[in-house]
Amino acid sequence: MSDSNHDGKALQDQAQTMKSDWNDRARENAKWFINTVKLQQTDDEFDETGRPEVERFVLADVVLTKNREFKTLRLLEIGCGIGRMTTHLSRFFAEVAGTDVSGEMIRQGRERLHDLSNVTLHETSGVDFSNLPSDYFDIIFSVYVFQHVPSADVIHSNIGDACRVLKPGGLFKFQTCSITHPEYLQMEKNTWAGASFSESDIRRAASDNGVRLVSILGLGTQYCWTILNKPPVELAGRSGQTAEPKIEFFSRSDSPHERSIPNKGDYAFLTLIVSGFDHRIVDANSMTVEFGDGDFLPCYTGWLGAEYEEAMKAAGRDDIDSLTQINIGIPPGYPTGKINVRVRYLNNPASEPVALELIEAPADPPKITLVSNDFDGGVDVYAQGDKSRFRVFAAGMDESASPDNVRVIVGDQTITPASVSFIPGNAVHMAVSQMPGQILPGEYEVKIKFLDLVSESARIRIL
Repeated sequence: MSDSNHDGKALQDQAQTMKSDWNDRARENAKWFINTVKLQQTDDEFDETGRPEVERFVLADVVLTKNREFKTLRLLEIGCGIGRMTTHLSRFFAEVAGTDVSGEMIRQGRERLHDLSNVTLHETSGVDFSNLPSDYFDIIFSVYVFQHVPSADVIHSNIGDACRVLKPGGLFKFQTCSITHPEYLQMEKNTWAGASFSESDIRRAASDNGVRLVSILGLGTQYCWTILNKPPVELAGRSGQTAEPKIEFFSRSDSPHERSIPNKGDYAFLTLIVSGFDHRIVDANSMTVEFGDGDFLPCYTGWLGAEYEEAMKAAGRDDIDSLTQINIGIPPGYPTGKINVRVRYLNNPASEPVALELIEAPADPPKITLVSNDFDGGVDVYAQGDKSRFRVFAAGMDESASPDNVRVIVGDQTITPASVSFIPGNAVHMAVSQMPGQILPGEYEVKIKFLDLVSESARIRIL
């Protein structure tokens, strides 16, 4: 058997395992395995959780919405399950196709969504979308799907065929797990705790399929977002460089008014506004940012965001469409002080440098990612009973985190957790606590404190 045949059989075997496992989960409790917030959910409760996610991940994404009228577009949803988000997507797009590896999920989804005339649901092989036409969909979207795929090769196979069915000029936004913590990488992967899809995997997926890598956000986390763009046919063969490159403006990525950049932490991201490139052609694989003597690849390359359009217009620029925005995280290990920064396209000569000021960053507080009960893992937390023992998951704590230096704050009550542990599958720490007896049902703010650092609050309703 040739290597290619052997590899193909391995992919098919993994896909069959995915299909079998997700068919079993669909028969047992589809709503719970799709949306693990409450063990028993009504259709209305289940569907309502999809609405804010469609709003946040699709409707509010400035890259997806740039110069696009959704009502005229076709969208493909990879991993639609029984249609939790599909029903909401159908209200905004001309046509929505949902796919899932589980035939049982598709069967239940067709029953639930039978009255939506612009929706079709399709069972897939798990490795491709062979029953869908090439160059057809304007937008492809996938969330909470590839994180359950046990092999990076299977993810690559799905991405490759998704690029086939994407229309030239279209965008493909998907979420993967990119946790690189050694404990997670050493875990045996299955159809629940799937393979990590690293930065190099993401960049290879773009280059192998001849598409532009527009952005990567959330590297090293369970929720890493990537946006790919299939170039329009009329741009094929053109160079991305149109003139001598020049850095026209730079700032901290969250604000065009902040010129000093922390050398680490949440705000250690630099935005460069450059001329001399065609932002429809260059991407985060073909552009390089030089920090001193080091070369690094950006996490975003494309058109200007709204804040930077306004900043350039305020500066008197009337050539907004000819400018390119590049975002990059400050590489680890750089000290505070001045550093020269340049940009270049492929192996072409770099721009003249600009002097960047790196400043010392304050320590980042922890960030709450989820609050759930410790009985069945649902988000329904009670003041008394089995579900009054609860878990707070938080990113941003280190290996020293323990009940000695972690506190959970519920309203005005400060609680010493019973345990604090690292959860490799989510790359976060989990603090397990008992709700105090004096807590009454109602709305509360929950915070977590690690050493002297206190998180922003998360709001929960205690039942």
